[in-house]
Amino acid sequence: MSDSENRKRNAHVQQKHHNSRKEVYEEFDNIGLTKRNADYMVRFKEALAQTKVVAEKQTDIIQEMIEEIKTAQKKGTTAKNLYGSVDHAVAMVVNPPKKPMGPMTPERYAIDAGYNVLWFLVLFNFLYGAMFFLSPAAANQGGSAGITCIFISSIVAGIGMPAVTQLFAPGVKHKHNGVVRAGMMALMFVIWMLIFYGSNMLPRVINPVVSPIVNIVIGIIGVGLILLMRSKFTITSGLFAGRK
Repeated sequence: MSDSENRKRNAHVQQKHHNSRKEVYEEFDNIGLTKRNADYMVRFKEALAQTKVVAEKQTDIIQEMIEEIKTAQKKGTTAKNLYGSVDHAVAMVVNPPKKPMGPMTPERYAIDAGYNVLWFLVLFNFLYGAMFFLSPAAANQGGSAGITCIFISSIVAGIGMPAVTQLFAPGVKHKHNGVVRAGMMALMFVIWMLIFYGSNMLPRVINPVVSPIVNIVIGIIGVGLILLMRSKFTITSGLFAGRK
């Protein structure tokens, strides 16, 4: 390709870029933004377009920012004062900071407790189901817990787990120091152990050791219910908890 053709090609690319940038500037003209704030939004939109944020969400974000900036302008606050640099604003969109969950409410506690009850049911049932297949002799000699024991201990552990998690949760204002809270956690564990062994001493008539197939089936059902809960609720404390 000759120098003349290269110059024409580069000129065409530059003209195309100039026209595209002009269209972006025109998008923020005459909508109530100051010149400085309009320039900020132009640079923000161009930077956001380079990310993996879907186009529809980008449009919603920009419209929301425009309304916030227009409100802030009345108090003399610029877009940069409001969001920081363009790079910082884009970073907050791409990787938004986790919002604090606030104090544990009865509703949140009930959801987290139910989620943890399911997890303990899954773990215990898979454990004893696998134990039977791997070591039938040990299982038959009293190594397996009865199904009533499994349910009782899972319920107690699940209900207590959110409380235990809250004892050392970051961002929570604690009434007691770390030593006292560690003692409280140890006490809860001792109580749970007593309940576990006590319930397993119930007569086999009401606390039978079920077939390992039953244990596995209960575990599989539990996993399904856990996935359902995670799809519908935000789990904040307990076993393998993670915000939705």
